Amino acid sequence: MGDLAARQHRAIGARRAEIRERLAGVQERLTEVRAARSDWTDEEHDPEGFALTFEWQQAEGVRAQYEAELRDLDDADARVESGTYGICEVCGEPIPAAQLELRPARTRCVSCT
Repeated sequence: MGDLAARQHRAIGARRAEIRERLAGVQERLTEVRAARSDWTDEEHDPEGFALTFEWQQAEGVRAQYEAELRDLDDADARVESGTYGICEVCGEPIPAAQLELRPARTRCVSCT
């Protein structure tokens, strides 16, 4: 593996670690909300029922986003291996390094998004 590929894998790995850490926090919050929700059965008449349901839905949405990004990062690692990492899938031009730094799983340049 070349130096460039190693740096790309490290950048992807760093983002993966960050997302996993955030995902752990969301999972912890979901566990707390699940426990709180188990204490009530009448959402319609319980003043906290709606708030807990809203919080649950919001946390589930964030969890799904993080899991999708982890899959995208796996795909990015595969693109590094195939030599297509950092190439826009639409126009075929290189994606600027600053854009990849912000979003290592990026598959399109700003012009093509």
